[in-house]
Amino acid sequence: MSKTFAVSAVLALSLCFGFITPNSASAAACTATTNTAIADKIANGHSWTSHSAEYVAGKVMAGLAMPASPKVTTIAEFKSHILTAMGSATNKGLTNGRKAYWWAATGTFVVFDPNNVDCGTAFRPTDGKPYYDRQV
Repeated sequence: MSKTFAVSAVLALSLCFGFITPNSASAAACTATTNTAIADKIANGHSWTSHSAEYVAGKVMAGLAMPASPKVTTIAEFKSHILTAMGSATNKGLTNGRKAYWWAATGTFVVFDPNNVDCGTAFRPTDGKPYYDRQV
C-alpha cells in the first residue's frame, strides 16, 4: 500500500466518522460583530430553549429570586436582557477569546464565545457568582 493511499484512506475515514470536518473552525464560529448582534445570536440559540425557565419572575437561583423587571418572557426580551447584562460593570476576559459577564441584580451569567455558532450562552447558574468567579 502506498503512503498516498494510506493517508487518503485515513482522511476519508476521519471525514466519514466526524474526526475531521471540512472548514469546521469557520463553520462553527460566531459571525456577530457587535454586542447587539451577539445578544441576538445568543437569545436565538440554545440558551432560550435550554434556560428560559430560569427567567420566570420569582424563580430562585442561588438564593436570588428573578425580579419581575426586567421581564423575560419572549426571545426579544431575552435578547434585551442579555444586552443589558453585557453592559454591566462586571466582566472579564476568558481563554480562547471568550468573555464572561455577570449581572448581579438578576443572577445572570453571559459568556460570549467567538468560536461557537450561537456566539455563547446565557443562564442563571445554580451557584450564582461563584460560578462566574471560577470561569477562566
